Amino acid sequence: MTHPRCLRMSKLTLGLVAALAAAPVFAQSTSAGVAGLVTSSGGQPVPNAEVTITHVESGTVSRATSDASGRYNARGLRVGGPYTITITKSGEGTKTEEGVYLNLNQVNSVDASLGGDVTTLGAVQAIGGDYGSALFSANKMGTGTNVTREQIESLPSINRNLQDYVRLDPRVAQTDKARNEISVGGQNPRFNLIRVDGISTNDAFGLESNGLPTPRQPFSMDVIDEISVDVANYDVTITGATGGVINAVTKSGTNEFHGSVYGTYRENDWSGKNQNDIRPQLFDNETTYGLTLGGPVIKDKLFFFANYEKYKGKGVFTGASGYGPIGSGESNIVQIQQAQVDQIIDISRNTYGFDPGTLALPALDSDSEEKGFKLDWNISDKHRASVRYGESEQSTANLNGFGNQALSLNSYHYVRDFSLKTYTAQLFSDWTDTFSTEAKVSYRDYSAVRTAASQLPAIAVRIGNNTVNLGTEQSTQANELRTETWNAFFAGTLFLNDHTVKFGFDYEDNDLFNLFGQRVFGSYTFNSIADYAANRPLNYRYSRSNSGNIDDIAANWGMRNVGVFLQDTWAVNNNLTLTFGVRYDEPMVKNSPAYNATASTLFGFRNDQTIDGNGLFEPRFGFNYTFDSDRPTQLRGGVGLFQGAAATVWLSNPYSNTGLAYTDYNFSSQTLVNTNGIRFTPDINNQPIGNGSLNGATQSVDFVDSKLGQPSVWKANLAFDTELPWYGIVASAEAVVTKVNEAIYYQQLNLGNTSRVGQDGRNLYWNAAGLNPACWLDDGRNPTGAGAPAACVRGTASVVDARGSRDPRFNDAIIARPTDKGGSESFTIGLNKPFNGGDWSWGLYYTYTDADEVSGLTSSTSGSQLGNNAVFQANENVASTAAYEVKNSILGTLNWKHAFFGDYETKLGLIYQGRNGRPYSYAFDNDANGDGRLNDLLYIPAGRGDVLFGTAREEQAFWNYIEGNEYLAARRGQVAERNGARNSWINQFDLHIEQEIPGFFKDNKASLWLDVMNVGNLLNKKWGRVEEYGFPGMRGVVEYGGVDAATGKYVYRFNTPDQSTVYDDRGISRWALQLGFRYQF
Repeated sequence: MTHPRCLRMSKLTLGLVAALAAAPVFAQSTSAGVAGLVTSSGGQPVPNAEVTITHVESGTVSRATSDASGRYNARGLRVGGPYTITITKSGEGTKTEEGVYLNLNQVNSVDASLGGDVTTLGAVQAIGGDYGSALFSANKMGTGTNVTREQIESLPSINRNLQDYVRLDPRVAQTDKARNEISVGGQNPRFNLIRVDGISTNDAFGLESNGLPTPRQPFSMDVIDEISVDVANYDVTITGATGGVINAVTKSGTNEFHGSVYGTYRENDWSGKNQNDIRPQLFDNETTYGLTLGGPVIKDKLFFFANYEKYKGKGVFTGASGYGPIGSGESNIVQIQQAQVDQIIDISRNTYGFDPGTLALPALDSDSEEKGFKLDWNISDKHRASVRYGESEQSTANLNGFGNQALSLNSYHYVRDFSLKTYTAQLFSDWTDTFSTEAKVSYRDYSAVRTAASQLPAIAVRIGNNTVNLGTEQSTQANELRTETWNAFFAGTLFLNDHTVKFGFDYEDNDLFNLFGQRVFGSYTFNSIADYAANRPLNYRYSRSNSGNIDDIAANWGMRNVGVFLQDTWAVNNNLTLTFGVRYDEPMVKNSPAYNATASTLFGFRNDQTIDGNGLFEPRFGFNYTFDSDRPTQLRGGVGLFQGAAATVWLSNPYSNTGLAYTDYNFSSQTLVNTNGIRFTPDINNQPIGNGSLNGATQSVDFVDSKLGQPSVWKANLAFDTELPWYGIVASAEAVVTKVNEAIYYQQLNLGNTSRVGQDGRNLYWNAAGLNPACWLDDGRNPTGAGAPAACVRGTASVVDARGSRDPRFNDAIIARPTDKGGSESFTIGLNKPFNGGDWSWGLYYTYTDADEVSGLTSSTSGSQLGNNAVFQANENVASTAAYEVKNSILGTLNWKHAFFGDYETKLGLIYQGRNGRPYSYAFDNDANGDGRLNDLLYIPAGRGDVLFGTAREEQAFWNYIEGNEYLAARRGQVAERNGARNSWINQFDLHIEQEIPGFFKDNKASLWLDVMNVGNLLNKKWGRVEEYGFPGMRGVVEYGGVDAATGKYVYRFNTPDQSTVYDDRGISRWALQLGFRYQF
C-alpha cells in the first residue's frame, strides 16, 4: 500500500530527480537513516550543500553536508517521523521535503535537483510491500520485511506478540501458534534472533519455543514502534542467527504529551466446539490492560515514554491439552477408562498414603506484569542519547504428561515463575559531516524457577500401551535457571564520496547457573495397575548429589563472544551498488567442566573440552542494480557466511553431566529392581539406592567435540522486483539458498558392540534375550513372572537389555559433534497491491521450501536429542528432511479502510495462511535396534513372508494397513525416510474488525475491535483444524519382537498404529474471539 512512512519514487516536473542513494542497511541498529544525491539543474553534482533533517514532533535536528560527489548521509535518526528535510546551496537554490517517514534499519533516499527557485518537493516514495518495507532502494540487497506501527494496530492477534506480525514475511512459518513458534526457511526456531532496541532479547538458554526468555512476550506490543524481519541480510553487524533476525524498536516521547489506555478480553465460551461437538474447558478467561504515556521533560531536548501492562489468565495453562479418557468427549481420546484412573487414585491414597490428584485441571492461574521507562536526550545537533529500563514478572501454569497414549493427574503439573530486568543505553553521534558513530550497552538479569504441584517421585503406571502419569514430573524435581548478560556494540561509519565504510565490534558476556536435577525425588514405572498395587516396579531411577548438596550438580559457568567487522558499500553509479564486508566471531568460555579421567580415557574424548577459541571468519557480499525504466525495477542479491548461536542449554549439558557430581541409580529392569529390593515409597527424602547386588549405580557424561564451534551457514539470495503497469501492483520473485557450514548432531559413545545386523542392514545392540522372539509379548513389552520363558527372566524379572555390551560403569556417554551436511532452498513469488490512496490493498505470496538437516535439535538434553531424532543407524551423520520444513505455503493479506464519518475509520484486516503440515517419520513403536531409544525408522517388508509375525491375524491386519497407506505401499522393501511423510494441509484465516470513534476531548480518539482467529472454523468445524502426529514427529506402526534365529528375519507385533491427533493446545484448531479497546490522547 502507499504508506505514509514510505518514500515513493515518482516522476517530478519541478526539477526533482528521485534517485536511489548508496546506503547500507544497518542491521543491529535501532535507528533509521537518510541519504541522497544533490545535483544542479544541469545534472551536475552539488558539493557542500547543507542538509537539515528535522524530526517534527520532537524538534530533533540532524545536519549533513554533501561531499564532492554531491552525496550526503545521515545516520542514527529516530524511526518514523514525520521529518522535514531541507537541502540548500547558495546560488543553487533550496528544496524542502515534508512528511518524510523513515523505516527501522533502513536508509531511505531523498535526492534533489536544485534549481534557482525555492520549491517544495512532491512526494518521493520507495515502493514497499503491503507492510511498509522500503522495497525499491539501492540498499535493498537481501531478503526481509518491515512492519510499521499502523500495521501492528490493524492486524489480528490474540496472543499480542511479535510472532503474529512477522508472519507477514512469506518465508516465515508459524509452525506452532499455541507456543508462538516460528521457523524461517525450515530452520529450528532456536536459530532465530530477536532484538529490541538493538539488544538481544532472545531466550539466552534455549528452553522457550517462542525464542523469548519468557512464555509470554516480556514487553507490550503497545511500546513497539516498528518491526523488521531479516531473512538474509548481508550487513556485517548481523550475528547470532542462522535463521531469521527480528528487530523491534520501542516508542519515544515527543514535544507533546500523548498516551493510550487499552485492554483486551476473551473467554473460553468465546471459542468453537471440537469435532465431538464439545467445547473443552481449556481456561476461564483472559484479561489484558495497560497504559502508555510519553511527552517532553524539556522541550526539544529531553523526552520520556513509559508503559505498564498487566495480564491475567484465569485457569490458563501452557502445554498439551485436549486429551481425555474414553467417554470424556475431549478432542483426543486416550484408550484408558475413567474407572482405571480412579483405581490408580485409590491405590495411591489408601495403599501409599498420598493424594495424587485427579484428571481435573488444577486451580491455578497464569499472570504477567510488564513495565518500561525510556528517556531520549537531544544532547546537541551532533549527539543523541537514549536509555531504557524494562521489567517483566510472569507466572505460568503448565500441563504436562499428556499425549496420544498418556494422561496425567494434576499432581504431575507445575508452575514456572519468571523474572526479567533489562537496562539499555545508546549514543548516536555525528562527529563530522563524514563520520558518525553508534554505541550501545545493555545488562539483563533473568531467572526462571519451576514449582511442582506435589513433592513426590515421578510415577508412571502402564495400562497396556497407555500410561497414567502422577507425582512430580522428573525434570521438575529440581529446576532453577539464573542468567546475567552484558552486551556492548560500537559501529563507526565513514562517508568517503562513493564509498560508505563501516567498522566496529560487538561483545556479549553471559554468566549462568542452571540447576537441572532430574529424578532427584526418584522415578518409578509400573507395568500394570496390579503391579502398582503390589509394589512391583518395572524400573526405577534416582539421582543423588555425591556431595549431599543439590546445588553441586548445577551447571555454573559463563561464555563470551567477541565480534569485529568491516564493510564497504560502493555506489558504482546511479544504477549499481555493491557491498563487501567481513566479520570475525570468537567464543570464549570462562571455565571448563570438571575433568573425568576415567570417562575421558575410556571413550577417547576429554569431557572438559568446550567450544572456546573456535572462531569464524564470515565474508559477505551484496548488490543492487536499479534499471532505467518508467516504473521501479531492480535486481538484487548477495552471498555470505553467518555465525549463529547454539542454545546455551546444549553447551551447558557437559557441565551438568560430568559423571562426578551425582550418581544415577538406574535399575533399568525388574531383575535389578527385585535383586536390590527396590520398593516404591512416596517419601522423597528416603528413596532406595539398592543393596549393592547387581547395583544399578552408574554415571552419565556429556562431551563436546574439540572441533565444534557455533552453528554457521552460508546464505545467498537472488531477487527481481518490478512495479507492474496496473494499479501500482508490485511483482517479486526471489530465491534464498542456505548451505550448512557447521551444525550440531549427537552420538552415543557408550553404545557397546553390535550384537548382530538386522535383515535391513541395521546394526542391533540387544543382548541375547533382546534378540530372542520368545522374550517379546504381543504389545512390544517383555514377559515377566513365573510363567515367562527361562531365557527371558532371572527369577520373575525380565533380563532383556538394550546396549547389552555397554560399559556398565556408565549409562549415557553422549558427544555433541560438528557436521557440514544440510541446507535449504526457498523460492517465493508474490504480488502486492498497495492502497495508493484507495480503500483496498492486498498481497498474495507462494513459497516453496526444501530443507535438510542431520538433527532437528528439538530438545534441551543430549539424551532427548538422540531419542527425538528418527534414525536408521544409531549415531548416523545423515541429512534428511528438516523437522521444521514447510514444503508449500501460501500467504494472503487483504486490508480495507474507509472513513464513513469525519476522520474516524472503519478497518478490516484478513490474513490467510495455508501450508503443508509438519513432516513426520514412520517408525517402530518401541526400541527396535536396542540402543535404548524409541526412534527407529520403520522397515517396510517387501512382501508377505519377508518378516515374521506373532500370529496370522497380526500379519493380515498389517498388510491391510500397508495396502491402505500410499506412502508405505510405495516403499516396500525399503526403510522409511526420516520426516518422509507429512501431516495434513492446514488452512487458517484470521480476521480483524475495528471502528474508530470520537474521544472525550479534542484530538482524542478511541477504537473498538474484534479479532476472530481461525474464522473459517466458525463456518465449518472441519476447517482450520490442525491434525498431526505430535512431538517428536514419529508415527509408530509395529512393535519389534525379536529376530528369528533360523531365518534372520524380524518378528513384528502389530497392534494399533499411532493415530493423528487434533492439536488443540490453546484451542488453535477452533475459532476464538477476542475484544479490544484503546483510547488515545
